[in-house]
Amino acid sequence: MLRFLWPLLLMFGPQLAPRVIKFVRAVWRLHKDHRVNILLKLLVPLSLVYAVWPWDFVKDRIPFGLGRYDDIIIFGLALFIFWKLCPPAVVREHMGDPPPPRPEDRDPDSVVDGEARPTDDREDQRGG
Repeated sequence: MLRFLWPLLLMFGPQLAPRVIKFVRAVWRLHKDHRVNILLKLLVPLSLVYAVWPWDFVKDRIPFGLGRYDDIIIFGLALFIFWKLCPPAVVREHMGDPPPPRPEDRDPDSVVDGEARPTDDREDQRGG
């Protein structure tokens, strides 16, 4: 079975390897980031624990390979859910993508410069 994968690996490996490395590094950095929810951070390690657990919840006798490959399926789903539920700005930051443009960067002529100073509401009520 593996000998049929070698031509595909040799053909798509150079294009796919940098993307996979970038994705793995981003997932690792997201796990270390404090802005990501702790429950989300538990998804991937728990799926790895399930993969090495000696007893499966899904038996190997289930047809279409679901029982045999359930560890890989659960790990992939955990990665997918983790990736989709992480804050998009944090994901973009760890992937190295530029932040989305701000409205003032697109049309700087429409920005009004001004100053602000903090005021106390009690002063306004006393008339001072």
